Amino acid sequence: MAYRRGSIVGAVVLIGLGVLFLYSNSHPNVDAWYILSRYWPLLLIVSGLGKLWDYYSAQKNPGQNWRLVSGGEIAAIVIIVLFIAIVARPHSSRPMAHQHESIDYGQAKSVNATIQMPEGELQISDGATQLLDADLEYNRSLDTPNFSYDVDGEEGELTIRQENGHNNIHFAPGFGGHDNKWNIRLGKNLPMELKIEMGAGRGNLQLGDLNLTKLDLQIGAGSVTADLRGNWKNDLDAHIQGGVGSATIYLPKNVGVEVHARGGLGSVNAHGMEKDGDRYVNQAYGKSSNTIELNVESGIGSIELIPEM
Repeated sequence: MAYRRGSIVGAVVLIGLGVLFLYSNSHPNVDAWYILSRYWPLLLIVSGLGKLWDYYSAQKNPGQNWRLVSGGEIAAIVIIVLFIAIVARPHSSRPMAHQHESIDYGQAKSVNATIQMPEGELQISDGATQLLDADLEYNRSLDTPNFSYDVDGEEGELTIRQENGHNNIHFAPGFGGHDNKWNIRLGKNLPMELKIEMGAGRGNLQLGDLNLTKLDLQIGAGSVTADLRGNWKNDLDAHIQGGVGSATIYLPKNVGVEVHARGGLGSVNAHGMEKDGDRYVNQAYGKSSNTIELNVESGIGSIELIPEM
């Protein structure tokens, strides 16, 4: 009886993933988590094609001895090499659109703001002399971002939303997502509740100098840095949920912070914070006039909590 060895398709896939993440570490413009989250079905296709190839080869030549590398495994290697080569190729030129928006507070005494971005690079900071000052750059294959602002009584409602208008796949670093770049500056004159929904990509959120009372951050896939360091005027109720990827959260030193962290298939690392039951607290907790209550839940990836020294 001929010896039947196990397939090395799984090993080839792992090697391909390793090469992808290694390349991402040395090339910041390539987000491996984003690529993996969007094109993970390709791994199933590669494995399935390899098994089908081997099956039909065995049916046609039932008595043939197995080679060191089968035809299906060669196909898997070729597909993965081509995939990585496509990811690593230079950024192609694509028609870009630019949009600038400025919005005043109006008669509002407080603001609820919602930002929904399907993919790309999102940067949020203070610095607006009014409610909003935004510069957006996006690929024309994406829908035009929509801005709306209404004041009901003394409460303003700000919404920035973009539908995912992809009609085709862009094979380049970020696969089209990094062609979508938003730079949003918010005002800090009024109390604000902020909800951010990111589909895939990268976020750089400088939130410590905003007048936030509530934060709801939902991350689909990619990496996000949220900086909460600053002199807080109010208590903050914050919820951060990570999907596939990583989040780094910088915490203030002189404001009490209580973190309830829960990891899914990922990990939550609370650097230098004291563990008290199922929560983490910093040294200012219970001593400062304001408190940040932070609930963090990770999916697949990691969440790093870094207190200010």
